[in-house]
Amino acid sequence: MRILITTEFYLPFQCGVTTAVLNEMKALEAFGDEVRVLTIGCDKKSYWDQKSKCWYIRSNFPSLYKDSYASLALGDDILEEIYGWKPDIIHSQNEFFSFLFASKISKKLNIPIVHTFHTDFNAYAIHFTRFVRIWNFFASFVVPFLVRKAKRVICSSDKIYSLVKSYGITIPIDRIMVGLDLDVFSQNMDEEERRSLRGKYGFKDDDIVFVSICRLSKEKSLDQVLSLFSQLDIPGAKLIFIGGGEEEEKLKRETERLGMEDKVVFGGEVSGNEVWKYYRIGEIYVGASLSETQCLSYVEAMASGMPLLVKDDAVLKGYLLNNRNGMTFNSFDDFVLKAGILASSEELRKKLGEEAKKSVGRFSLPIFGEKLRKSFESARKG
Repeated sequence: MRILITTEFYLPFQCGVTTAVLNEMKALEAFGDEVRVLTIGCDKKSYWDQKSKCWYIRSNFPSLYKDSYASLALGDDILEEIYGWKPDIIHSQNEFFSFLFASKISKKLNIPIVHTFHTDFNAYAIHFTRFVRIWNFFASFVVPFLVRKAKRVICSSDKIYSLVKSYGITIPIDRIMVGLDLDVFSQNMDEEERRSLRGKYGFKDDDIVFVSICRLSKEKSLDQVLSLFSQLDIPGAKLIFIGGGEEEEKLKRETERLGMEDKVVFGGEVSGNEVWKYYRIGEIYVGASLSETQCLSYVEAMASGMPLLVKDDAVLKGYLLNNRNGMTFNSFDDFVLKAGILASSEELRKKLGEEAKKSVGRFSLPIFGEKLRKSFESARKG
């Protein structure tokens, strides 16, 4: 099967959608499928990149979101290359500009679109505080209008399923949880390498390191993570943020205001091939985001054997089993209590981490790829 993935987020930009696309490509190629990507690039000229297996459509429209690009170049000559490749199906990952290209290619080649919802649009309203009504209109009306041409839609969690149903979407829905390469996150890191990596950021052997790996953007509620962490009175407690984004400077200023420069480290962006190592340098994975729809970083942490300490949210259903493979919190006091419990007991951390590793088997790439292919075949049969 030839599968074209359309997305507004792809390499070199790193985010959850990019990771999801890369994981999907790996999963489907293992079944012998040929997978290519269409995204919107930052250049003013469209081109094909063999290394990333991607067509980058030229940008010709103001961007709505930092590090994503917009285009209405629906008559671009490069589309002829895609028509000539003759994909059997289109898997759309975003609802806006890239979906317009998916729709045109679908109509031209008479092939179906399967669409995956990644975004909790209500949570992203914080990026458009001056235009909340307009944003809510997009979420409640425009999004369902745009994806109406899809034959099937995919939801990766109960949370996103409920959101999709609230939009009144009647397209058949497949519930497919996120997939990732478990072998990557189960790699061994020897103690010497771990100590060296921790030392790079000034961590001592007996420090308790809380880790957050994600894009530093407003919807991730990292300012709340900082605020929560500032309430801890745990000897040797440190916090490291791995990732880059528009909120980085603001978070650094807040760290200074709280007087936590000696406890909070900003590690910056790291190579996708190296991410797994950064889950190993800490003891506890922490998060306060309520915008998650597929829990990708949470699953990566679990696959790495890290216990979770994350804010309670509907998206966690089916992923986190409270007090078995991690813990959730609902308030400042709850966070302080549970962070203290985890920090004080290496035995408990090890127990939760082992259970976390056991619980992620259902997120393997072979299972993910098989479920995706079934959804695609259903769409092709009409």
